[in-house]
Amino acid sequence: MKVKYKDGSIFGHGLTDFPYREGDYVTIVVRYWTKENEDNIYYHGHITELEDERVGFWARLDDDLENEEFFHFSDIEAVFNGDKIPFFGGWKKRK
Repeated sequence: MKVKYKDGSIFGHGLTDFPYREGDYVTIVVRYWTKENEDNIYYHGHITELEDERVGFWARLDDDLENEEFFHFSDIEAVFNGDKIPFFGGWKKRK
């Protein structure tokens, strides 16, 4: 699937491949601190459903296992493997 992240995202320009499926454990980057000089905001969780019509996906996040949250691709900076965190224009392994 090809997706377009938030305008100006340093993690993706134009259409980007989205290789993840339902059940995959991912890191979801909502805001990356080098872009807006604020704290970075990212979540870890499992994708529960992809929605082509709404152009996004549902995820059950680690900090709230009871509920699911919807993420629209144009509202987020990036999605990558759940064992990584954003770090200085890229990512690094979680400890």
